[in-house]
Amino acid sequence: MLPTIHIFGRTIAMYGLMIAIGLIVGILIMVLRSKKYCILREDALFSSFFGCIGLFLGAKLLFLVTMIPVFLLHWETLTANPSLLMSFLLGGYIFYGGLIGAVIGIYIYCRAFHTDFVRILDLTAPSIPIIHGFGRIGCFFAGCCYGIEYSGPGKVIFQQSISAPNHVSLLPIQLVESGINFLAGILLIIYAKPSRKPGRITGIYIIYYAVLRFVVEFFRGDIVRGFFFGLSTSQWISVLLLPVGIWMIAGLKANTSKHNS
Repeated sequence: MLPTIHIFGRTIAMYGLMIAIGLIVGILIMVLRSKKYCILREDALFSSFFGCIGLFLGAKLLFLVTMIPVFLLHWETLTANPSLLMSFLLGGYIFYGGLIGAVIGIYIYCRAFHTDFVRILDLTAPSIPIIHGFGRIGCFFAGCCYGIEYSGPGKVIFQQSISAPNHVSLLPIQLVESGINFLAGILLIIYAKPSRKPGRITGIYIIYYAVLRFVVEFFRGDIVRGFFFGLSTSQWISVLLLPVGIWMIAGLKANTSKHNS
């Protein structure tokens, strides 16, 4: 739709721009809400920086893992063309890898600076779907993560996309997921309170997104996502994360109750 824009003679990728806007908004929300959680603003800010580093590393790593079959299939072509190989290696990110990487980055910060990891996660959780919502708008502009063929109301037709099929009516699944993520982020902010059991907000987010992503994958049209036994890589991760979310709500609650008894 609009993969790039030109500002002051410079070409800026909309995908990267929307992610940057999402991160700024998400981190700002964290910092503004940190006092409510009795968390130092410095901890909220710097833990988010560690999370951002983990986000990009994890998202890229999982992308490369899912692309191993493609790399092996086109080994000779890619290795014979360095520019094509670099384009291949730098070409994509996967959200779940970024999510896991961000959690690891935040954990490293909390361990290093003796900060409550679960409370930081609960503070961060509402910001994640908001950041993701902006990211999905970037996907729409870039034409990646496109939907299945669809000719009903709200259909989109890409004309000059390098990712989505051009001149084909598609479901704008990126915008659908973006809207749902924004709504989820707002609802989590409203629901989140320091008095909630530790891990509850994070657990609710994990359960919400595991279910959403599992369903959304059926409406995705891009096939380069890695498939095993009929399910995509993200669907398998959703299956694995769902019990983690349940444990964050039920398990940590049980442990806290036992500790307080």
